[in-house]
Amino acid sequence: MADDVAELNPSLIMAASLIYMSSIDGTIAQQEWGQLKTVVGGDDDLLEAGLDYVRDTPLDKFLQDASPMLNAEQKKCVLLNVYDSLLSDGSIEPEETKLFDKFLDKFGVSKDSLSSDLATLAVKNNTKVVGI
Repeated sequence: MADDVAELNPSLIMAASLIYMSSIDGTIAQQEWGQLKTVVGGDDDLLEAGLDYVRDTPLDKFLQDASPMLNAEQKKCVLLNVYDSLLSDGSIEPEETKLFDKFLDKFGVSKDSLSSDLATLAVKNNTKVVGI
């Protein structure tokens, strides 16, 4: 890993988490990129730091380092934003589900504890019901 990689903090963990999820299928779809920019408040420096971090850090190392740095509320916030990103392009790929389950496991959060939140996000992202 390069010496100039940014030090993890909660905002970088959020950005990197979203980038790991958005890029799991090899590309970042336009909807996913829009979601990412929205979540980080358009902070291009944070996005660049997140992209650099993801390029230089294997996922398992990231999850190992990130989890103990977050409190329970921060973990839930990251997980829900990651799930929202997973849904944002209109399809759920098996590798996205597998990655989300890995986040849950490494963050020590059960899917059952988030079930109502995840269901709400699924409804939010099902824009087909309104013809979009």
